[in-house]
Amino acid sequence: MAEVPRLQSLVLEISEKSAGSPVAEPTHVRRIVGQHAPALFVLPCGDARCRDGGHDVTYAVMRALSAGETRFDGRDDCTGSLGTASCSRVLDFAGTATYA
Repeated sequence: MAEVPRLQSLVLEISEKSAGSPVAEPTHVRRIVGQHAPALFVLPCGDARCRDGGHDVTYAVMRALSAGETRFDGRDDCTGSLGTASCSRVLDFAGTATYA
């Protein structure tokens, strides 16, 4: 990744849930190799009925990587809609990075 040339690897653990539900859905793990990693971290909303939603965590992930953080986490609310209601999905992520 040109923006963070020292990055060797990144593991993102991602879970999503409805804001009103206390139970998160299964966690997904994405492993990213440094030299060939994307610098864009946009994930679709997990609710198939959601329109114009999703989660763009690019800024939060790139800010942590640029600062050389080895562990970081964050949360993102979906901004999409379910008919006339707002989507209530929330994405939580945790990253573990290694650097040269």
